[in-house]
Amino acid sequence: MALTIDRMEIDDAGANPKKLAEAIVKQLPQGVRAIPVREIASAIDIYEIREAVLDGLEGGLIVPEDKSHGAILVHSDRHETRKRYTIAHEIGHYVNPTHLSSSPNGFMCSRKDMNVDSAKTGDQHAKMELEANQFAADLLMPGAMVNAFLSRKLGADLEHIFALADWFEVSKEAAARRYVVHLDVPAAIVFSFKGIVRYIKTSGSFPRLSVWNDVAIPGDCLSATSRAEVGRVTDTVETPGHLWLERSAGLSLGEQTVAQQNGYRMTLLTVESTESEEEEWEAPRFRS
Repeated sequence: MALTIDRMEIDDAGANPKKLAEAIVKQLPQGVRAIPVREIASAIDIYEIREAVLDGLEGGLIVPEDKSHGAILVHSDRHETRKRYTIAHEIGHYVNPTHLSSSPNGFMCSRKDMNVDSAKTGDQHAKMELEANQFAADLLMPGAMVNAFLSRKLGADLEHIFALADWFEVSKEAAARRYVVHLDVPAAIVFSFKGIVRYIKTSGSFPRLSVWNDVAIPGDCLSATSRAEVGRVTDTVETPGHLWLERSAGLSLGEQTVAQQNGYRMTLLTVESTESEEEEWEAPRFRS
């Protein structure tokens, strides 16, 4: 049975990425686990999802000005979880009424566009890509479903990210970004490549870090010294706070890591206050 999506309900959601995703998710059959992005695309008049080797691009959306219909392009040389994210990202452009193509060919999205997580005031391109990424995350991993999933898990653990990725059929990296903002403890995920930080995703309450993009991970930390084989998640160990944090007084820092293929690595950092309950803990400054 073909999926039916009422586009008027999507239109009524306005331009907020989260509300747009919710307007679609609420129309899906009960019990859905992995969000059927290809079926959703078809149900909202995306007449084709074409897979091809795309030079310098991850995906694209070909649409007329009124967005009455469209076609999605997906890089064929990618894992299915990546393709699902690309499709969701392009649907985000398609359903958002404020997203207007600057190209006669529609929206052409690079790998960099797929990773945009902030936008400077006045940068309309970055703003659209950011909103398409926010939409993709909310569509593929709806907040209520993520919270329900995490309610069955205790503490913070990289293994939870792997389980989340399997459950929603998304990449581990996409699952990690979603996971950290839904945890009820201060946490950060460090994504690195051959010992160099690619980027960091934190919960809103995580203290200010002393490392940032494109610098080496601390030499004495678990992530630098671990010899665990690829794919094996280490235990969480207490690590010296000053290795990762600008201010670590009164804090206990936990570190857990996993080596991935081809030099990639994911590290989970968590903090707890070591001050006595009688003392009022002053929250650390956060990086803006």
